[in-house]
Amino acid sequence: MIEVLRPLGVLYAVLAVSSIVVTASLGQSWYGLGVLWISVTGFSQFFFALSADRRRPKTFVWIVLGGGFVRMLLAAATVILPLSIAQPEGFRSDSLQFALLFMIAQGAEAWIAVRRAS
Repeated sequence: MIEVLRPLGVLYAVLAVSSIVVTASLGQSWYGLGVLWISVTGFSQFFFALSADRRRPKTFVWIVLGGGFVRMLLAAATVILPLSIAQPEGFRSDSLQFALLFMIAQGAEAWIAVRRAS
């Protein structure tokens, strides 16, 4: 379990720090709530996949990939849509920042899951 959770924690820490550096250098505001949302749902998804894998071996990758699709729908419904409706100042940069970080996280999470399965 630790062989999966350690790279996941490093991934989210690197995403947070790199997004802070990039947004600060561009003069934009940092959308920390998005990074928090990505990391909490990612850890929850991996914990669920690990517990399901104990009961049914070889389901880990499928749960991570299928859960990634569900997370994508939840991200649109709980983060991007409310930002678009409320339209606070800088909401376009916040939603684009969140979408980019989410896509990077999804790709890295899939790589971690496939590496664990092989």
